[in-house]
Amino acid sequence: MLGLIRVITLHHEEDIHRHGALIEGRYGIQVRSRCIPDQPLGVYDQATELESIPKIVDLARKLEQEGCTSIGISCAADPALAEMRAAVDIPVYGAGSCAAHLALTSAARVGVLTILEEVPHLIRGILGDAYIGMERPEGVVTTLDLNTPQGRIAAMEAARRLKAEGAESIVLACTGFATMGFALEVEKELHIRALDPIYSLGAAVSALNV
Repeated sequence: MLGLIRVITLHHEEDIHRHGALIEGRYGIQVRSRCIPDQPLGVYDQATELESIPKIVDLARKLEQEGCTSIGISCAADPALAEMRAAVDIPVYGAGSCAAHLALTSAARVGVLTILEEVPHLIRGILGDAYIGMERPEGVVTTLDLNTPQGRIAAMEAARRLKAEGAESIVLACTGFATMGFALEVEKELHIRALDPIYSLGAAVSALNV
């Protein structure tokens, strides 16, 4: 069973399990979804990332104790990834890292679409020389901003800019893109590969469970 940690505080079970349901539906992996407390806007800058780290580590330990055989962090910045790996004895996967690795399997020039001011450092390090640049949707600051009509339009415009800059594939470096099903929209509209971080995490877990 995969324990999936949401780094935004949600209160309805359907919302909490939305990303887990995507993984279950595509890969048939049983997922237990949990949220960290007291972060209603999630992780979107250095301060909120630092705030989240002890909460994420604590939740990872609890999920391991509850019988989960792997842990996934449902955030493309992969906060607390190293700390979790040091704290538990089961595999830990970061959604952003998984998307970056998967992007390299099909493209030599990769762009990153993010809501942050900078590309998450783990994604940037994995992409190496394949990285061609980043774009940020105008007016989008938190994951909640994405799932609005204005956020969706701004995100597509940013993806279009990445393609114009030479990207052969795009890493969607926010799990909010998974919530809105944005990868499929990008692929249909721009005819370019878009790596959804949640499905990428699911693919990594599935590959090692074969």
